Amino acid sequence: MWVFVAFDLPTSSKAERRIASNFREHLKGFGFSRFQFSIYSYYVTSKSTADTAAAKVTQIVPVNGHVAIFFITDKQFGMIRNFYGRKSVRLDPPEQGVFIF
Repeated sequence: MWVFVAFDLPTSSKAERRIASNFREHLKGFGFSRFQFSIYSYYVTSKSTADTAAAKVTQIVPVNGHVAIFFITDKQFGMIRNFYGRKSVRLDPPEQGVFIF
């Protein structure tokens, strides 16, 4: 299962940029990887681990902006169509039991 965090945080002022940067750094500290600029993903092996990851993110949600946490199964992740330019790239989810560091 995958946990995705998508966010749109204000960055008009230096203080807002610092808050957004700190939020991204916390996500990386929790083990999330950048999927796109404002979308981070984290692979987990169970729903309870996904809930724990989501709870950690909930603790650091900034006062302003929008943060969405969603869960995707390996099968759903496998159906994502990724394009870099016009080239389609398939990203295979890791096999069950594989730990990502």
